[in-house]
Amino acid sequence: MDELNDRPEELAAVRDLLSMPGPSSEVVDSGRARLLAALAAPPQAPQRAPEAPQRVPVRAASRRGRSPWWAPVRNGLIGAASAAALALAVAVPSNSLIDLSPDPAVSASAPPTARQILLAAAVAMATAPSDGAYWRTRVVTGQLILSPDRQYVIKRQSARETWLTRKDGQRDRWTGRYLGARPATPQDEAAWRTAGSPGHWQYPADVTGLGRVSPEALVESAPGPPQGGPHRVGWRNADGILTKQLVSWQALSTIPSDPTALRAFLVTHIARENGAYVGRKMEAELRESCLEIITGLPVSPEVRSSAYQILASMPGMKPEGAVTDPLGRAGQALSYQVMRDDRLSDERLVIDAESGLPLATETRTVSRVADGRDVEIGSFIAYQRIGWTDEGPAQ
Repeated sequence: MDELNDRPEELAAVRDLLSMPGPSSEVVDSGRARLLAALAAPPQAPQRAPEAPQRVPVRAASRRGRSPWWAPVRNGLIGAASAAALALAVAVPSNSLIDLSPDPAVSASAPPTARQILLAAAVAMATAPSDGAYWRTRVVTGQLILSPDRQYVIKRQSARETWLTRKDGQRDRWTGRYLGARPATPQDEAAWRTAGSPGHWQYPADVTGLGRVSPEALVESAPGPPQGGPHRVGWRNADGILTKQLVSWQALSTIPSDPTALRAFLVTHIARENGAYVGRKMEAELRESCLEIITGLPVSPEVRSSAYQILASMPGMKPEGAVTDPLGRAGQALSYQVMRDDRLSDERLVIDAESGLPLATETRTVSRVADGRDVEIGSFIAYQRIGWTDEGPAQ
């Protein structure tokens, strides 16, 4: 990136971008194209990007090293190169090439579109390392539930970390811990104190309207002890589409990396497993499949990048701008609606625009406490670590 130091006017423009809510998809110029080209180039040999716009293969940007890309996601401002990526109007043809086409600049004050955010994440994701001894993930899951007396909202959380390996003779492992429960907001805390500051909550047999809590569950405020052991279920997710069944490493290797081929693969898989859906139902299933790839499966960076590209081509995702996720990290949010239990549910995906990593997925619905106050209940999954590493679990 040394060449950028010779262009102080361009660096000033990038700084201006960082202080704005986000540029529109039409705000494209050759300086931003050069920034993205510098991002894609190997860091040890930076070169001046050509003056003419160029087509950059997603695969060419992928690094095969074992750097700790799974490290905790950064909390802070979007970097200069990713801010430039958010400013690009990008067209994705079926041959997996991203076409950087400079268009006349218009308003720089408009926020980025959903398509723009997702394609920027696709570019960033393509540079992720794709090898290591373990596929390591750490997630924090949480629920926002009403107290049994419906006076306030409780936020409870659990953490789980897994190490999956392809090596013969080595076993997959997991660790986890219940992190406790507490009132969700200061207003909820005041209502909790009025109720006597209970340290646990016993739920009734009928939990209708209380949120995702089991009938007759006992919810403790105190954290539980650390747990762990052999992990025997791979990346299975009973609610998933691709991960509903155990998926072998060999099966993962057959998932195509080209966006068009990946879309056809997913549509065929969805139709085989769940019926020949059409229209909005297939669209919803396809979106869920792409989110599974991005957040849960140890596939190549090219496949995950293509999943982002498919999401970018779909309607129904709306940008919410810069937000903080349930763990307080800064990211770009996209909202959409899904049908769950015959009801429309509002969901949100939060992305770290610099790395392309998903920060969190959230589900929220509106409920009402006993005093008539409207509150949000729901659930979330926050992704703290995700990707390949050579660092194994403690034995």
